[in-house]
Parts: sequence; C-alpha cells; structure tokens
Amino acid sequence: QLRTLAHTRERICRSNTGSKHALQGVLEDYFPELKGIFWSMKARGLWALLEQCPFPEDVLKISMDELTDLIAKTTRRKAKAYEKACMVYKAAHSSVGLKHIGEADRVRVSSYLSDIQYSESQLKEIELHMKTLLQKIPLAQYILSIPGIGVLTCGVFLGELGNPYNFKDPKQIVKYAGYDPKEHDSGKTIKRRIISKKGRWLLRKYLYFMAMRVVHRSPYFKNYYENKKKSMNKKEALCAVVIKLIKVIFALFRDRRMFTEESYLKQAA
Repeated sequence: QLRTLAHTRERICRSNTGSKHALQGVLEDYFPELKGIFWSMKARGLWALLEQCPFPEDVLKISMDELTDLIAKTTRRKAKAYEKACMVYKAAHSSVGLKHIGEADRVRVSSYLSDIQYSESQLKEIELHMKTLLQKIPLAQYILSIPGIGVLTCGVFLGELGNPYNFKDPKQIVKYAGYDPKEHDSGKTIKRRIISKKGRWLLRKYLYFMAMRVVHRSPYFKNYYENKKKSMNKKEALCAVVIKLIKVIFALFRDRRMFTEESYLKQAA
C-alpha cells in the first residue's frame, strides 16, 4: 500500500511541476515582475492574487487597501502584506509584460492555477494516508527516530523496500537501491568508481533526499559527511552517507531500537 501511494504521489508531483512551469511561463510573458516578489509558485499570496488579479491591468483596477487585504488573508506573514502589496502595485505600473491580454490568456492562467491547487491538496491527502499506514507498522518508529526523516521519506522507503526481513545484510539493500559501486570502464581506460543505478529508482531518489536531511539534522551523520568530503566531492560524500544510513537503519531493525545520537557518536569516537 505504501508503494502504491509513493508511485501515485510521484505521478502527481510530475503533473504539479508541469503546471507550475506552464504558469510561470505565462507570468514571464505578461507579468514577469511577480517572480521577484513571491518566493515560490506555491505562495498562497500569489495564488490569491492570480485568482482575482492575474494581470497588471487587473491590479491597477483595485485600491491599495483591497490589494493588501487580498494578500493578507492568505499569507502567514500578515505584517508584510502591505509591503508586498506596494511591490505588486509598483510592478503593475511599470510592468514590461505584454499588454494585449485576451480571454484565452485568462482561461489559461485559471486552468494552470486550479491544476496546481488541486494537485497540492492531493499530495497532502496522500501524505496523511501514509501517516495512517505507518502507524500500523512497528518498524516505522525506528526510522522516524532518526533526525531529519519524516513521514514522507519513511513511507516511500518502506514502500519501495518491502519486507525488511527479506534482506539478510545491509549490502543487499545497497544493491537493491542501486548504490553499489561499479567501475566506469570505457574499454580503453578504467575511471573512478560510480554507483550502478540499478534496482528501484524511487528508493534511490528518496534515499538521497534522506541523506541530505540527516546531514543537516543529525550531528553523527554531519560528522560522517564532513570526514568523507576530505577525500570525495560533495555528491560522492552524500552517496557514502546513503550507504551509512542504510547500515544504521538495518541495525535499528535488527535490534528493534530507536536511534540515539549519543550512542552513535560514542561509536564514531
């Protein structure tokens, strides 16, 4: 069930990303200044603005107070709503975007925006389903005890891995995820070793995400990463963290215990 949810989520993510890129393309043509005002295409203030005033001419038709209220209702940082409204109003006055706007352009913006909003709600719903399923899996608590690993990454990891007890050694999981090293052989020369990239691609992708998170949240994994960077580049060091993370998770499953920084830092020392 977790695997099904993980692949469904991945499909929705691709659709969501496509809609965001399409919407961003429209804004670059008609209202390019918005890109520098709102931090992301997921910004709630931007969504509210695009629902009612998607183009510069629409912004100029309403008052500053109305524009401020519109942004303030949807943003968490309400104190900065007026400041952001001023920036939008100023940008609308001097926008370098295309001036001729037709009904089709409005339909296109509305369509892309509704696609993004609907897919975002679907992604949240899937994550809630994952959380419910993880509560029924005793092993999940051991993974979630590692700093930086949340419901989503844990759900995808377990979904792609299947029954962890089918693996007798962490090296089997490393190979299953495609992180086992191989030599880059061109026929004439043998270059540095790279990962095989065989096995389950979604597991490999999320293990990399997990490695990036634990490096920032866990002192043990951060120290391990910094030591590896002395002899490797950043990407290779993160791949080494992935392999170490797999070994740690395997040990947690085997011993049925939670992750604690103190015990692992003592082992490293």
